[in-house]
Amino acid sequence: MRANLLVGILTNAVLVSVMPSCADEDRSSLQPVDSSLISFSAVAPKVASRGDVTTTATIQNFAVTAYANRKILMDNVNVNRDGSRWTYSPAAYWPDVPVNFYAISPADISASPDITGDGSGTASINKYNNPGNVDLLYAVNYGEIQTAAPVMINFRHALSKVDVLLSSANSGIIVKVRSVIIGNVYSQGSFFYPHQTTAANNTVSGFWHSQSMIGDVSLYSSPGKSGTLVLTPDPTDVSESNDGMDIDFFIPQELGPLSYDVDNKVFTGAYIAVDCEMFDKATGGKLFPGSHTPDYLLVPGTECGRIMYPATGGTLTQWKIGYSYVYNIAIDNPSVLFDGIEFDVKVDEFGDGNISETPSM
Repeated sequence: MRANLLVGILTNAVLVSVMPSCADEDRSSLQPVDSSLISFSAVAPKVASRGDVTTTATIQNFAVTAYANRKILMDNVNVNRDGSRWTYSPAAYWPDVPVNFYAISPADISASPDITGDGSGTASINKYNNPGNVDLLYAVNYGEIQTAAPVMINFRHALSKVDVLLSSANSGIIVKVRSVIIGNVYSQGSFFYPHQTTAANNTVSGFWHSQSMIGDVSLYSSPGKSGTLVLTPDPTDVSESNDGMDIDFFIPQELGPLSYDVDNKVFTGAYIAVDCEMFDKATGGKLFPGSHTPDYLLVPGTECGRIMYPATGGTLTQWKIGYSYVYNIAIDNPSVLFDGIEFDVKVDEFGDGNISETPSM
């Protein structure tokens, strides 16, 4: 199963007359062969993963940068959905030399810098600031020449998808969650496009480099000093239960092992932190945090204690591009610090390559 997102689009270019000018003199070798407009087409497979994963039905726009003979043919041109049509402007025409296309979706994300490159096959998105709630997609069509068919764009996922599920099956306790964070992870990085076409039968992938801006990412936060999310035996996706936040997507990165720096009184490594209270259901007495809970696991300004769990586990030491990670955590033991938590991680790829979706345009 590949992490390919083939986003289905038939793009009709807006017809615009092209007048020669001094600025166009360096594009003389890019004049159209027969005035044929460039158009795009693709299909998207249905996705098996939960959350706000982009599909044919939900994609609204993408941007295309194209090079021909190492000169810019399309410069971060936005392609937008207009009802059942897709349009872009200014119009682009097929030249008499091969064209390299680089696409990114969505096109209107404010945190996304433009696609940059030199036309030779190297292209990147520099210092991408990840908002966490956007499924960033990329695609490459390398060395395309004019044919009767539109250019088939095969989008893929550029980020890692991470979900945290919480549950409690202990009928004798009540667990109230105030907040959940993923700590010590990078939120900025530079993405490099592959030097080959991202076709469905090609395993080539882009990669991330120069990750930076390490810090904590809030998945869930409730108002007030006490928790409002009461856990049940059925796992709750904490991101989906937090209106307006929906943080699911992360920069692919190496994950450091969790440890506590006693001298500096900080946690190091990537972790999941759950701020909560636990009560005895029969008596209402508070079980956690208690008198034996260390100060560094008390949450200042609240009545909550903090449960820490590593983001790593077993062979899981990194979040890979195009993969989905589901952390399923069961909190059933009142005597909880670093242990007493049942933990399971499901690692999968975003989409199901055996199920395809044909767009109805």
